Amino acid sequence: MQNDFNQLPLIVGGEDDQHSSAINEEDEESELSSLLGFTISDMVTSMNEEEAAVYINTLFENGEIENVHELFAHVAPEVTNTMTVTSYRPDQAVREASLAKKENWRPREGEIAYLASNTLEVYLGTPEHPLELSQALRQIRQLSESTVLTSRILLGLWNARRYNNRASKNGSVAVLLEEILQWQGIQKHSRIAHPGAKKRYTDGYRIEQKQRVIQDLALLASCNVRGTCSITVKGKTMSIEVDGSYLRYSIVSRKTSEGDKVIIGFLVSPGDWINTYEQHQNYSLAEVDSQIFKLNPQNDRYALRLALYLTERWREQAPQGNFSVPITMSDLLAASMIEVDERHLTNRFAPKIEAALLQLEEMGIIGKHQKLAEIDITQARWGKEWLTAQWEILPPLKLIQEYRMIHSIPKRRSRKRLSQNNEGQKQNDLFD
Repeated sequence: MQNDFNQLPLIVGGEDDQHSSAINEEDEESELSSLLGFTISDMVTSMNEEEAAVYINTLFENGEIENVHELFAHVAPEVTNTMTVTSYRPDQAVREASLAKKENWRPREGEIAYLASNTLEVYLGTPEHPLELSQALRQIRQLSESTVLTSRILLGLWNARRYNNRASKNGSVAVLLEEILQWQGIQKHSRIAHPGAKKRYTDGYRIEQKQRVIQDLALLASCNVRGTCSITVKGKTMSIEVDGSYLRYSIVSRKTSEGDKVIIGFLVSPGDWINTYEQHQNYSLAEVDSQIFKLNPQNDRYALRLALYLTERWREQAPQGNFSVPITMSDLLAASMIEVDERHLTNRFAPKIEAALLQLEEMGIIGKHQKLAEIDITQARWGKEWLTAQWEILPPLKLIQEYRMIHSIPKRRSRKRLSQNNEGQKQNDLFD
């Protein structure tokens, strides 16, 4: 099969105008193919011919799998109250890299990389061919909160389906683009049936919404994680080296009666780093409130960044149950990738951060938060005291109870058996 991105149909399929909520399936697939074609074209702009061919062949390597229609037929999009997502050191590193200021990415010979707080490096391209500085900078500018949300949702769906033989193949799971938008709480575009009518019809998601998800998917596949991680083997700590793709995806397509290629969906999996952990029975999963995915990356920027970090923090605290261990505000902001606005610290920044914490508590994403010592804001220059103040930020009581219950499960029960026995429910292996 010739896998050149220029062969993807570049005609955006029109959306069906019938009086129903369904979109013509083939038109939508053609539109998706078009969006994907433009995204791939953008990704390979700075690559030479050989590098572009390798990149495109990788994307299409699973394009001719057998029974592909049956595989995606068993994908039933459903948004639940929580999602169990991967929460490993590479996940943390990619979150930080995606949210970091672009000048914090450091150029070095032949590449540009970001050094995460856990000492893992994130770089773009492939281990064999890191992206050149100009192309890497262009992709770095595209990394955002949206990229992190997409990664959490994709790997959450992977974790939920990886043992479902009807929706997975060779370690990858079937994912529909529409699912990502559903988890983010994005509403389909709708219109009234005719002027003066009360009835409305949907004509699907907007093109720019689909394009953003496809761009996030391509960016995540371009991220590589490199460095040393610590794992536990028979009660002893040992170091392992990782260097490779953070996430992999393949495009699954079919041919129409006219011979055009249309996209059915994607096969998604973490990179090989996940196997490095799991072969030593080291698992790290976190429960995420699905409301986090619906926070607006622009309007709820502070709340979103705080929530993404706090889910990692609670996961790390869960084995010991020490959720009440305080954290200074400066450490909380740094871990959440929020830069302190020194110029407007007391009159704008601090009130916005406290408002974001209150918003998360009112939504039930945070159980309770409080300063452990009052600050006299009538005094001049109270901002430094605010930054060094200790805060207690607890998860919701229900989440604490779930973590405690999971931690009490005997570790001799295998992770695979637990996952198979709890298909479609919360995973019972968060602490194994």
